[in-house]
Amino acid sequence: MSTVTEIVQAALGLDRSGRAALALVMLDSLPDDAMEPDDILTEALRRDAEIESGLVKELSHEEFLAGIQRPGRVA
Repeated sequence: MSTVTEIVQAALGLDRSGRAALALVMLDSLPDDAMEPDDILTEALRRDAEIESGLVKELSHEEFLAGIQRPGRVA
């Protein structure tokens, strides 16, 4: 059986339309309550409060992009 890393690497090898189709299939496979708007808002407010309090530091746009573009990184 493939690991998540192997699956991600294979998916990233797809062309743009293949990746988009795969993303839609994966999103559709989640339960209906996986992305409740109230839960998303609650999490966003919690994260905003952490930033405002100084508990966590915001990433610059460049830091964010560097973090998601590292080779082999699996989200």
